Amino acid sequence: MESTVRVIKANPFLNARGEDINYTRVAAYARVSTGFEEQEDSFDRQVDYYTRFIQANPNWKFVKIYSDPGISGTRAEKRPGFQEMIEDCKKGLIDRILVKSIARFARNTVDALKYIRELKELGVSIYFEAQKIDTMTPGGDILLTILAATAEEESRTISKNVKWSMTKKFEKGDFMLNYTCFLGYTKDKDGTWKIVEKEAEVVRRIYREFLYGYTIFKIVQELNEDKIPSPSGKIGSWQYTVVKSILTNEKYYGMVIMQKTYKPDVLSKKRLKNEGQVDSFYAKDKLPPIIDKATFDMVQYELKHRDEIKGCGNKSYGKFASKYPFSKMIRCGCCGAFYVRNQNMRLNGKHIPSWWCSEHWHDESKCSQKGISEESLKKAFVEALNSLVTDVDDIKNTIKSTITSLLTNKPTNELDAIDQKISDLQEEMMNLHKNKTSGKINQTEYGRNGDKISRKIEELKEQKEELLNSYASNELTIKRVEEINKALDTIQINDEFNEDLFRRLVESVTINDRCKITFKFKVGIEKTIIANIK
Repeated sequence: MESTVRVIKANPFLNARGEDINYTRVAAYARVSTGFEEQEDSFDRQVDYYTRFIQANPNWKFVKIYSDPGISGTRAEKRPGFQEMIEDCKKGLIDRILVKSIARFARNTVDALKYIRELKELGVSIYFEAQKIDTMTPGGDILLTILAATAEEESRTISKNVKWSMTKKFEKGDFMLNYTCFLGYTKDKDGTWKIVEKEAEVVRRIYREFLYGYTIFKIVQELNEDKIPSPSGKIGSWQYTVVKSILTNEKYYGMVIMQKTYKPDVLSKKRLKNEGQVDSFYAKDKLPPIIDKATFDMVQYELKHRDEIKGCGNKSYGKFASKYPFSKMIRCGCCGAFYVRNQNMRLNGKHIPSWWCSEHWHDESKCSQKGISEESLKKAFVEALNSLVTDVDDIKNTIKSTITSLLTNKPTNELDAIDQKISDLQEEMMNLHKNKTSGKINQTEYGRNGDKISRKIEELKEQKEELLNSYASNELTIKRVEEINKALDTIQINDEFNEDLFRRLVESVTINDRCKITFKFKVGIEKTIIANIK
């Protein structure tokens, strides 16, 4: 029996989503990669051309020209016009997209194929005019993969050219600095960097108060309370990150470090901290210094020191805090824990501020030492300070001998010797690699000897770090005792507690037997006071 075949004619007005329409909804995407004037002209011509081209076709319905002027095409998520077009496709508003070339659509294979396939599944075709490719035609995917890879390579080439250009600038010591948002500096008409003294004094104040013992949060609070403009020029807008960046920016002592970060992948646009992965460039004397190198180094040491502090805070462990002058200053002579502030001590029927050993506070069985009122601590310091003033000549002699001793302990020769040993071991490692490559030693021997050399290098680096920390600590001590030396000339016997003097002069406080309070001053002198307990 002969079968009968009935042909059902295709509906020319049925789109890929099964919608019965008698026209194709067409959009175009236009982009240029920079905001230069000649590129802007190219962009305007793209928009005008596609608008007229689509509207001239009676079978097409003009949707919109989606655009991203002056935006790099390396990552699609960074292009708002492109993302809007994709969202409209998902909503079923577009059937066909016209693009000048695949390089305008995407600059890397991953993005190109991701969106082409996504749109194809939605029934949206893309026509690349320069390559004459329609994504809905057979074989389109294969050709698109090749062309997209070419576009990706173009992006890599551009990136390499930019890197080469920037490297040449760095080698000359040329650097970029947005001084309008960088506190302390400006440029004159000749392009010479100048210090803005009013702003520079704020920078010096931040460094000074940090070394006095104030936390970054405390410095932020006081800058805002004093209505001092931030680097952006706004009152009351100081933030932790802004002050931290000022305290860690080497430009303030005249050094410029270029290429602190690097991009591991041209496509991702991620920037990572440069820890030796690419070349760094150091340029001295490019900026007039606002602070000296020794002060900068002391701040870096103090930042590291505070990060390493362990102990109890009022609400958490391991924090450095200076909300109150005695915060992180008082140690228990019985168990070694920090003291914390509380308001539970009663005097004459009122609750008063007091300080307690944190171990005793959390568990009395761990430490028997009870609390002491804040007022008693303040009076003890006043007594110790007045005692210090009466011995000022002896103290100044101690300061002089302390500085002399510290200055003679610079580890210059030791550092040079360590650097030479590291250099010799690195050379040994290179020779080991050559021997392995040439076949003189096998993989096992190479691995065993290489591990030994690596361990020696790491040990030497740790020794070097310890010496540098020791040196930085000495420099910090010298700076502090010099400051104290100046302060001693202005201190007079007084009955009032001075918070600023306490922060400047005292290194630590130890309490024994609840009433025996020992103040260790930053000049190395200790004063023990028997407090009148309240």
